[in-house]
Amino acid sequence: MSEKQTRKTRLYDRSQVISLVNPENPRRNGTNRASIFAAIEDGMTVDEFLLAVSHFKGGTKDLQILANSGHVEVLPMAVTASPEGESAHSTP
Repeated sequence: MSEKQTRKTRLYDRSQVISLVNPENPRRNGTNRASIFAAIEDGMTVDEFLLAVSHFKGGTKDLQILANSGHVEVLPMAVTASPEGESAHSTP
């Protein structure tokens, strides 16, 4: 692939959990972005978020904007135990 044809990586893994830091909706009422923020529930996964905002045409970029503004935090994937008993860490 040429440099122009490289594929973008996903911003987040679909199993990462969203933590609502500031529950006050930062967007104007009645806007598409306000509806996207209102769909966020504390503890939902990125996959659940994408399903909830799909009819608003929302996506991971909206989540990234909210994370950068400090309204939500996307937590790293959970630490899982490997069969050998060692902790394995998955990163986005």
